[in-house]
Amino acid sequence: MKLYKQILKQVLEIAADKGETGFEEKDIAHLFNNDEYDLVFHLDYLKEKGFIEGEFTPGAYAAFAILPQPIHFVRGKITTKGQEYLAGLKQNESDSE
Repeated sequence: MKLYKQILKQVLEIAADKGETGFEEKDIAHLFNNDEYDLVFHLDYLKEKGFIEGEFTPGAYAAFAILPQPIHFVRGKITTKGQEYLAGLKQNESDSE
């Protein structure tokens, strides 16, 4: 599976817009064409980097060697580190224009 920086940026933008209320799968599913594995993969990456706080059920898939059941994203919200990373992504975009 491949990480896409543009998708990461879009997720962080949605998360930033939702603020303290947080975001749910329904808010970002359209970015992943209903591919839940891709969604969980990208969100787990953002969580591991500390850019979002994320709640998964039964837990973040990186914690399992063998998946006992499918992992689903429940909700999350952007962290201060995520807001700083998003600001950097936006700055890099404007610098390259």
